Amino acid sequence: MIRKARAMKQAPVFSKGRDLDATATALRAWLAARLDVPAVEIDRLDYPRGAGISNETILIRVRHGGTAEELVLRIAPAPEFQMFFEPKFRIQYDILVALRQHGDVRVPEALWFEEDPGPLGRPFYLMRRMTGRVPVSMPVYNREGWLADATPEQRRVLWDSAVEQLAAVTRVPVAAVPFVDRPEHGPTGDEQQLTYWQRYIAWALGDDVPATVRTLMGWLTENRPAGGTTVLSWGDARMGNIMFGDDFRVVGVMDWEQAALTDPAADLAWWLLFDEMHSTAQDVARLPGLGTRAETIDRWQRLTGLRADNLLWHEVFAGLKAGLLSLHTGRSLRLPSVKPRRGPYIPHVCRLLGLPDPEDL
Repeated sequence: MIRKARAMKQAPVFSKGRDLDATATALRAWLAARLDVPAVEIDRLDYPRGAGISNETILIRVRHGGTAEELVLRIAPAPEFQMFFEPKFRIQYDILVALRQHGDVRVPEALWFEEDPGPLGRPFYLMRRMTGRVPVSMPVYNREGWLADATPEQRRVLWDSAVEQLAAVTRVPVAAVPFVDRPEHGPTGDEQQLTYWQRYIAWALGDDVPATVRTLMGWLTENRPAGGTTVLSWGDARMGNIMFGDDFRVVGVMDWEQAALTDPAADLAWWLLFDEMHSTAQDVARLPGLGTRAETIDRWQRLTGLRADNLLWHEVFAGLKAGLLSLHTGRSLRLPSVKPRRGPYIPHVCRLLGLPDPEDL
């Protein structure tokens, strides 16, 4: 039985100061040329709530020839809004195209990529808009919202479908996504990730690197697992990046900015981190029907046929990466909806390793 819906706090909008009317004007001519029609109408542009920190994300409705299409516009971030070091914006588009052709990962249909910054001031791409609902983290889905109002049985269907997609990412042929590889950062996936995030620290924090961050990066370097399997990593594997239909099954998996080729346990660790951050870490009980940590690990292992080896190392790395993104976002990005704060991630990692609560963040 569905419980009565509560009054829900609205998630924030992450506007980058763009003139939406000017954007619509520029897109009309661009889209007409792509669709090979005399003209198109764009009768709605809007920002999604609770999404779009790392890229500009704008929802649009296009009309032409008596038809209407709901599309999503993604625009590469300007330097002052750049969340990632060395952002490879084109990869986000290419990976959607590749995933639609290979494997069982459900993603939106990517339509066009524009490298020329002329029309909108930055490169951009368009994809078809998916229809469904997302378990948002602001306010956290374990506390209120449509998922809290569902039944335990419906939540179980949702969780099971989500973990199936998490496992499906590991089965995507590496040969289908060669553009994700970053050999300039090292010969193996874990080495590439360590090098990338060492460079991220220097880029994002400069000379103001907390001692705790140096300690954790040192631990990761000294304890890096040997060998291992290399697969496609989603990079931002969490419930809030999945859209679900009315049947509580996955409609699409979103946000591939952090895609990499690395150990399959990396995505599992990221998933477990955010599962805890969005429940017990906030003193909020996990909703009945959503799998526990042990159930998630067991289900992932059975679906992938892999072992979740060296999970502590990957969870420490996941927490440090999330903490670094939080530090950079709070310190550097000029978004009115984002308040500077240290975030829960690095303190969580310190607890995993038995270190004292950091006081230098």
